[in-house]
Amino acid sequence: MIKKSMYVYGCFLAIQCLLFSCCKEKTYLVNLQSIEIVNLTDNSQVTTTEDFVLYLNLIYDLEDISMFSNTNINSALATTCPDNIYVYESQITNLNITANTEINGIAAGESLNQIMSFSYYDIENTMDIVEFYNPSETNMNHQKSPDDVLFIFNETIPSQTEFKLTLTIETSNSNIFTTTSNTFIIQ
Repeated sequence: MIKKSMYVYGCFLAIQCLLFSCCKEKTYLVNLQSIEIVNLTDNSQVTTTEDFVLYLNLIYDLEDISMFSNTNINSALATTCPDNIYVYESQITNLNITANTEINGIAAGESLNQIMSFSYYDIENTMDIVEFYNPSETNMNHQKSPDDVLFIFNETIPSQTEFKLTLTIETSNSNIFTTTSNTFIIQ
C-alpha cells in the first residue's frame, strides 16, 4: 500500500514539474511613454455632468527583462503558471487636472482635483485622485497598472458650460506628460 501511495505521489510530482516547466513567466521593466485623453468623438462632445466620463489612456513601453531577473523555481506545488511581473522604472508623483474656463468657482488653470474622482475599472467604486499616484494599500511594482483610467466629476456643473481639460502627470524621474481634451459642453 505504501509503495502504491509513493508511486501515485511521485506521478503527481512529475506532472507538477512538467506543468511548471512549461510556464513562461516574464518580468517586464515598465516605462510610461505618453498619455492621451480618449474621447468618444473627435468634435465637441455634448454631455451632462452625470454622463461625463473622461478616459485617460496610459501608454507604456514594456521591456522584457526576464533573463536578468528570476528563475522558474516554485517553492510550492502549483497547477497554474505564475503571473507576469511588472517593475515600474518610475512612479507617478503628481497628477493635475485643469480647465481652460472657470468651473464651479475654480478659476481657469487651477486644479480641479478636489471635484473629480477616478476609477480603474468600476465607475461605481471611485477613489480620490491622490490614490491614483500614491497607492497606499497595494504594491503596484509587481502588478500591471491599468491602461485606461476613468475620471468623473463629483459635483454638478452648470449647463452650457464649455471647457477643455488638461491633464498633467509628473513622474519620479522628472518626466512630465501633458494632454488636452477636445471641447466638452455640459447641457
